[in-house]
Amino acid sequence: MSTASDWQRTWHSLRDLLGAKWSVHVLRRLSTGACGFNELKRELDGITATMLSRRLKELECHGLVDRSVAPTTPPTTTYRLTPRGRRFAAVLEEMESLVEAVDCDRPAERTCVGTDRRCLTVRSRGE
Repeated sequence: MSTASDWQRTWHSLRDLLGAKWSVHVLRRLSTGACGFNELKRELDGITATMLSRRLKELECHGLVDRSVAPTTPPTTTYRLTPRGRRFAAVLEEMESLVEAVDCDRPAERTCVGTDRRCLTVRSRGE
């Protein structure tokens, strides 16, 4: 049985992994298929080579991304999701669907404000 501290540790680890800038973008792109470093950099508009390299190394370290180098001249490096990475990508897709459903279910007269995203009811002047 897991304790509250185990649960918190798990969520902190998940937040650190997926909360790192560009991690989710890299995972989502690789969920569509393997590709090379330059292709990733081109498709992830705004990411620097240094940041992409850092994120790929972190995701590889966590067992989410596999890096393979073909013995060509120059060497060709390909990145793809591992089975564990594909599970993460599937969860991310489901989370996106849930967020879209919540946004669609929110009545038009309600809006989320502030950093805690509280929903407030906006009333018309006649009410």
